[in-house]
Amino acid sequence: MKSKTATTNLIETLAKKILSTEYKENTLLPSENILAKDFSLSRTTVRSALQALSAKRLVTIIPKKGSLVNKSESWSWLDHDILDWLSSVEVNQNDISHLMAARLIFEPNTSALAALNATAKDLYQMEEACEKMQKGVDQYDHAMFKEGDIKFHHALLVASHNPFIIAIGDVLSKGLVLSFRHTMDNNLPESIPAIAEHIKLLETIRLRQPDAAREQTRVIVLNAIRKNQKVVPNYTAHIG
Repeated sequence: MKSKTATTNLIETLAKKILSTEYKENTLLPSENILAKDFSLSRTTVRSALQALSAKRLVTIIPKKGSLVNKSESWSWLDHDILDWLSSVEVNQNDISHLMAARLIFEPNTSALAALNATAKDLYQMEEACEKMQKGVDQYDHAMFKEGDIKFHHALLVASHNPFIIAIGDVLSKGLVLSFRHTMDNNLPESIPAIAEHIKLLETIRLRQPDAAREQTRVIVLNAIRKNQKVVPNYTAHIG
């Protein structure tokens, strides 16, 4: 059991060093011997950790050479562990841009489906989420505002009543939390327009207007992109 805990800790430590680019792409990690010495662990434990990182496609183990850090395009981005680790490291701007593009592809069509399938319970959950966001602003409570925002987007997924979208969204939701961290206004009163945008989306869903729901979601995500990036990437013109 002690060895398993040591392995898990080493996996997380090395993964965060890779995700934060402390260990850069296309470079070799320190050798097994060096890692074992640096972390006071057995080579067996180090080898197990490296194999786990390889399974998540963070590294490629090259016989007689070592463990090569893969390019970020190869990483298992929908792996729950990787998304958890990302929340505690400084993520580079390029990765955030990719994440926002994924939101722009995924969320508008989810909203359109929600407009067709949402129940009274779903609408109530989204209403509660908007109220929590507003309460967060009123009390200047960032954690409460974030909780309401996340709750709204989760309720949106559930309102699609499509098990495949919900399953994919459950994984992506961790990525959404990460994007929220980079797009939330430090001055919470500046988020009041965002609450109005969410309420408008809720109304399009309540009125069974899938096209309007899709477009309103695009507005929400694009505004989030603008908060995160001074110039909206070209992909926004081609995703509809």
